[in-house]
Amino acid sequence: MPRIARAVASGFPHHVVQRGNNREKVFFNKEDKDKYLSLLKKYSDKWNSPILAYCLMSNHVHLLARPAKNESLYKMMQGVTLCYTQYINRTCKRTGRLWESRYHSCIIDKEKYLWAVARYIEQNPVRAKIAKKAEDYSYSSAKAHICGTKDEILGEMLFEGRQRTDYIELMKANIKEEDINNIRDYTRNGRPFGSESFTEKMEQKLDRIFKLRSRGRPKKGKGQ
Repeated sequence: MPRIARAVASGFPHHVVQRGNNREKVFFNKEDKDKYLSLLKKYSDKWNSPILAYCLMSNHVHLLARPAKNESLYKMMQGVTLCYTQYINRTCKRTGRLWESRYHSCIIDKEKYLWAVARYIEQNPVRAKIAKKAEDYSYSSAKAHICGTKDEILGEMLFEGRQRTDYIELMKANIKEEDINNIRDYTRNGRPFGSESFTEKMEQKLDRIFKLRSRGRPKKGKGQ
């Protein structure tokens, strides 16, 4: 199914994926990732789009953000993308496009699938076999969520108090392939990722129609 015009719902979490042009590298060393995170912090604060989870891979970025206004997500991504591209072009003495022309995003049903998407994001390094455990990877929010360490990039809590134990248990199990495919499909095509009632709610809120994909949705939510 073809992707649709970007759907943004203020106050709801969004999964964002941005890839390097032609899937080429966008991070070449530790300093590059540090620079990106500093820009993410700056522009997520500036445009009131707090980050709940993130992961930087060599050629793409995953974010879980909650924009306060409909334009907040775009403004945040615009600022980070432009400034980081200028930084790379300057330091690497290059020109041209660094990122794909369009980032992908979808609205997330917080009540049912917030943790599932956060786990998908934070387990990226494990699936890519560059880390044995999610919390061992330095450039994601996993260490903060699992070990309780401070992470200034995170502008909003993914869980409260004793819920950390439940999330840690969730992270011990690998996400199912079906759920990985669902998250990827909904993010790529831009449709709300949630229950049927949540999708209907988004249709009413945004005055749009979101046709459901035949693949379906994950069978389980937070506790899967």
